[in-house]
Amino acid sequence: MHVADAPTPRGPGGPILVIAGADNPFSRYYGEILRAEGLNAFAVKDVADVTSATLAAHDLAILGDVDVTAAQIRLLREWVRAGGDLIAMRPDARLAGLLGLKGSGSSISDGYLEVDTSKAPGAGIVGATMQFHGVADRYWLDGATSVAGLYADASSALPSPAVSVHSVGSRGGRAAAFAYDLARSVVYTRQGDPARLGRGGEGRSPRRSSDLFFGRSNLGAEPEWVDRSKIAIPQADEQQRLLANLIGDLTADKRPLPRFWYLPRGLKAAVIMTGDDHGTGGTAGRFEDYIAESPAGCSVARWECIRASSYIFPDTPLSSAQAASYTDQGFEVGLHVDTGCADFTSSSLPTSFETQLMQWRSKYPEVRLPSTERLHCVSWSDWASVPKTERANGIRLDTTYYYWPRSWVQDRPGLFTGSGLPMRFADLDGSMIDVYQAATQLTDESGQSLAMTIDTLLDRALGPEGYYGVFTANMHADAAASTGSDAIVASAKARGVPVVSGRQMLTWLDGRNRSSFESIEWRGGRLSFRVAAAAGAAGLRGMLPTSFGGRTLRAITRDGRQIGFTRETVKGVGYAFFAASSGEYTATY
Repeated sequence: MHVADAPTPRGPGGPILVIAGADNPFSRYYGEILRAEGLNAFAVKDVADVTSATLAAHDLAILGDVDVTAAQIRLLREWVRAGGDLIAMRPDARLAGLLGLKGSGSSISDGYLEVDTSKAPGAGIVGATMQFHGVADRYWLDGATSVAGLYADASSALPSPAVSVHSVGSRGGRAAAFAYDLARSVVYTRQGDPARLGRGGEGRSPRRSSDLFFGRSNLGAEPEWVDRSKIAIPQADEQQRLLANLIGDLTADKRPLPRFWYLPRGLKAAVIMTGDDHGTGGTAGRFEDYIAESPAGCSVARWECIRASSYIFPDTPLSSAQAASYTDQGFEVGLHVDTGCADFTSSSLPTSFETQLMQWRSKYPEVRLPSTERLHCVSWSDWASVPKTERANGIRLDTTYYYWPRSWVQDRPGLFTGSGLPMRFADLDGSMIDVYQAATQLTDESGQSLAMTIDTLLDRALGPEGYYGVFTANMHADAAASTGSDAIVASAKARGVPVVSGRQMLTWLDGRNRSSFESIEWRGGRLSFRVAAAAGAAGLRGMLPTSFGGRTLRAITRDGRQIGFTRETVKGVGYAFFAASSGEYTATY
């Protein structure tokens, strides 16, 4: 089996081109967005290196919010007029004519948008207004069609598009625009308000991850970063899905684009179960409860068993032999790094990791090194020292973003980072950090009615809303028993939703993101392509549009043999789902 290399900044290659620039590293984050949406057939290239031959080799280009020269604008204009498709993010005003827009000379910051759900590409996307973060330039429509409108606040529409599409020339070229930088907005929505760095949300110490989202600062009253009335909506995810729909809509005259589904076997939701153990030793008993709750003969690899991570202090009364036994059974025993429940600095945090990992290794020589973790007291003193330090120590999934305290949560089930998808962190300048953020939406110390909360989150993921996602829980493992854990497990089991450890999720994310589609060719109603499925991507599912160019999908073969597929509508688009193991595929329409 071919195993794809680890994701690189350049992408695996394919029909989609991401045009980035050194002046704005957020422009490279579009690669992470495409991976999250399963569009693993893209290349990333610096705008300075893009030529007419580069553009001719791709169906669609995403132009990041980067500086462009007059010559580069002419190049893009000629390519679109020749039939290429362009999506420009917070475009240079000199591109307005190509985009069917007319500049107003004004802009708004941290506003809202409302998607037109009456037709593609907005059909299936949430119809409520959603927040964006960053600056959006205001334009007038001058030949373009609005896909989403700008709003000054949640209810005040502006006569300006947030997303628009314009048909260009007679060869099928189209030029779309996001008035704001979607990548920057996604990162800020997920990671919080950079302006609140160094300021506790309610004057507490230590500063915590949630302080980037709510509260009052020493500069006076501030609005909450996430509108409480929108907390149920995965706002960042829905805007990414709008981008995915738009890509499919723009390329509908070129070739069907295959995608990977978010989770194994077509699952729409999963729970990452974790528990912090502060040296009191409930871990073993909790793990035994999960073993008892698991179906007889279950498969850990297929996520059929109830499994979890326990983040422990090094002095937790769990022996190395016990930890090794549980790890062999699919559990994860990791480190709960402690900064003394105090603020850290970019220099003190690595020392805490180094010292405590040394203690952990000494106690657990038989156990794999930790690969996921949560900081004690969810300390978060700056923007990115935590994921950077974790990456330096081989830890690549973090659960420290925490839906807390109860005075803010107010027992509202929701997605305070605007997302249910684990995706990589970005630094302040937009540079990607190879550590996944898996926000903890369920805690046993936030005043949540946990049975109601997990039921609501899972029902929204499985139901007509389509708020697919991975929901992380911290049910403290200081004692074996946990009514919150029991409620979450019962809800998940009743709905066929897997409960997994952080390490299991990390293995899947890496496997899925390292997988790719290659050699995508469209001729005479037949789409041929190769799937390169990476190690760890067990249960990988591919997706193909069920109709294309007036044709209906009739059959899919892998290595010359016909395979089955199921049909499902995802965010307004009909897809065929198929098992995507490595091989050569042909889809006949």
